Formats: sequence, C-alpha cells, structure tokens
Amino acid sequence: MSRVVLLSRPWRLVSGLLRAVALVTLPTYLVAVFVLPPIPPVVMVRSFLLGTALPAAVAWALTRAFTGAADVHVCMLHLRRDDLAIEIPCAAIEHIQPWWVSLPGPGFGVTLRAGGRAPVGVAIDEPTSLLDALAAAGMDVTHARRHPSIVRAASRRRATWWWLLLKFAVFGTLPATILFYTHQHIAYGGTFGQYYLEGPGAWLTTFAEYWSNTVILLVSYASCWRGAVETIVWLVALAGAGPARVARRLADAACALAYWAGVPVLLALRYLA
Repeated sequence: MSRVVLLSRPWRLVSGLLRAVALVTLPTYLVAVFVLPPIPPVVMVRSFLLGTALPAAVAWALTRAFTGAADVHVCMLHLRRDDLAIEIPCAAIEHIQPWWVSLPGPGFGVTLRAGGRAPVGVAIDEPTSLLDALAAAGMDVTHARRHPSIVRAASRRRATWWWLLLKFAVFGTLPATILFYTHQHIAYGGTFGQYYLEGPGAWLTTFAEYWSNTVILLVSYASCWRGAVETIVWLVALAGAGPARVARRLADAACALAYWAGVPVLLALRYLA
C-alpha cells in the first residue's frame, strides 16, 4: 500500500498554483538584495511569510486533507481516502498518464478504456512502487516508467525536516553571527555596544533580524541551484533512467558544493570587496 494524495482536477489546480507561487517567489529574495535598495529586515521577513511560507503552508494543508492510500489487489486498483473509496479493475484502465508538470508533486492520472478519467489524480512522491504493483497485475506501464517526470521523481531523495532544519536554521547561525558582529562594531563600537546602550531586548531583536534574513537568503540561494539542477535532471530523464541517475548524482553533488562551500566563499568575498 502506497501513501498518496488523491486530488480532483480543481483541487489539484488550487494546490498546484499555491505550490508554484511558493517556488517562484523563493529566488526573488536573493535577487532583491542585488537589484533593490537595502531592504529593512522586517520587510524581508514579512514578504517571505506572506509570499512564500503562507502559500506553501496552505498547499501542504490541502495535500494533508486529501491524503489517502493506493493499492493493487486481485487485479484491482484501490484508491481510498477518508471520504472516498474507488475501485478500478486493472483491465478497465487504458493507460497511466504521468503529469508533465509535477505540481503539487509527482503524480499521474488514470485513463479508462470506457472513456474519460478516474475522478481523482494520484500524487505520489515515489511512484515506482505503485507502478510495479500495476505491472504485476498485468498492466503495461512501460510508457509511464519512461516518462521524464516519473524518472526524475524516482531518482530524487526526499529531504527530512531535521535535515532542512540543520541545513538552514542551524548552519545559517554562523554567517548571521558574523554579519551581526560586524554590524555591532560598526554601529555601536563593540559586540555588546547595543546591549549596554539600548538593553538586551534591542540587542536580541537585532540578532533575530540578522538571523531570519540570513536564513531566508540561504533558502533563496539554495532554491536557485535546486531549480536549475531539477530542470537539468528532468531534461536528461528524457534519455532514460540510467542517464537520469548519473545526472542526479552530479546535480546533488553540485548543489552540496555550491551550498556548503559556496556560502562561506561568498561571505568571505563580501568582506574582501
């Protein structure tokens, strides 16, 4: 049994648009630093919360609301949700049609021999296992397996919440502390200048502003690399699963190098400029 999200077309459109808004706005924070006048920290945080975090949270909530399960048993595709139960004989399925645009995530529609489609599409992070089950039931899923969206999804490693916390919130503390230390010396003459002049509340508020803005910029920076390499992997996936796996390894290595080594280098270049 596979954990899936069962979405009708209208709800897929809504959740997909929300996810797209969150993804498209991510790179803009890094771009804004270079093309706009200095942005007050509170403006950066507010823009991130309203323009990126809120659409992403609503999209996540929608997918949670429509989460269900998919299983193939006795040559029957079972799609279940708390408010929905659909059983489709595998013999009645003409083909599995993967989504060209993986929003709100990778997935596919089910086209029926009698005409039309199943009332819900199936969004699934790891589609290979469900396609294997359909193949074992006698369906020809060769076309679906070779689809670039499916190949890309199969090659992807899903990041855990704790890894994202370490990557951005924890790692971001280092450059934020350096920038905050510099600001304190320039504006107040020492590390604790603001602390003694305005009190601990103002000092901690300034650090929180530097930390939150640094984390936002790190997420924005990482999204630029991730968006580029995911596009490359998708294009390479047109050539097959083998080349896609190679492209995935190279892409993940490039993203890791650009982030873990690139951020300290960029920070150093700022001070050397």
